[in-house]
Amino acid sequence: MTRTLSVLIVDDHPVVRKGIASLLSSRSDVAVVGEADRGVDAVAAYRRLQPDVVLLDIRLGSESGLDVLDEILEVDGSAKVVMLSSFDDEEYVMRSLGAGALGYLLKGDSDGILVNAILTASEGRRVLSPQVTDQIIVRMFGRPADDDRTGPDLDDMQLQVLRLVASGATNADIAEALFMSDRTVKRRLSEIFAVLGVDNRVEAAVEAARRGLI
Repeated sequence: MTRTLSVLIVDDHPVVRKGIASLLSSRSDVAVVGEADRGVDAVAAYRRLQPDVVLLDIRLGSESGLDVLDEILEVDGSAKVVMLSSFDDEEYVMRSLGAGALGYLLKGDSDGILVNAILTASEGRRVLSPQVTDQIIVRMFGRPADDDRTGPDLDDMQLQVLRLVASGATNADIAEALFMSDRTVKRRLSEIFAVLGVDNRVEAAVEAARRGLI
């Protein structure tokens, strides 16, 4: 039986809190166990509820969500916090991740991205808004030239595996989605790493995005 993940929503806008709560109420694997609109209440709620994931607005009125993040992590250094923001400013992103947040989402992201972020963060894995990821890649590598977007010589199956990797899928997820054995997934990944000239999944996703493959 699938365990239900508990989520604490911290945002000073009631409409945002209720909107997220309404979205998550339709799922059987995620449950909103608490809401807060200011830092002191958020920290108290975390102490009391010990949620699996916290969705934390980066600005709570006159308060900084980053200060609240620090306080929550002082309570529990392993707390899984995903920052919510209307701002895709790179400084906010880097400060959030540097302070210990597992993720950074934009309030304009789709419902699917939000749900996937909660599931991903609950496993202790980092997650970023696709728009934020794209900005970071552009800063690091620049936009690819048109003749570079064709990318390396990957077959259709390898591209399917690569796209799933970029979405955060595990080997087991890929095996199930593409009807492969675990051994075949590992072999495909090794082939992809060799073609792209990378050593791991994160580098593969970044390089694939740079080349316009995903």
